[in-house]
Amino acid sequence: MKVRNILTANVTSKAGTEDQYKLNIPKNTTVNELEFVLIRTMYFMVCNYAEINNLPFETALEQYVRAVMVQVGVMKDLSDGEA
Repeated sequence: MKVRNILTANVTSKAGTEDQYKLNIPKNTTVNELEFVLIRTMYFMVCNYAEINNLPFETALEQYVRAVMVQVGVMKDLSDGEA
């Protein structure tokens, strides 16, 4: 069995500063592989959120979709401000 990293993430924390995040995606990673990893991760996050909050999966999914939309929008707004 061959194992390889699709995505690795590192977080650097310093007192008095915001955490710095670095994501590494190997150049030979396909879009399909990356999509699968990200969607699978989101699926587990939604399942965990639903279980912890005693919600039906569909309700948890709707809440997660809205939260992701807001966060992606914030990231876009912040990146537009850096240009």
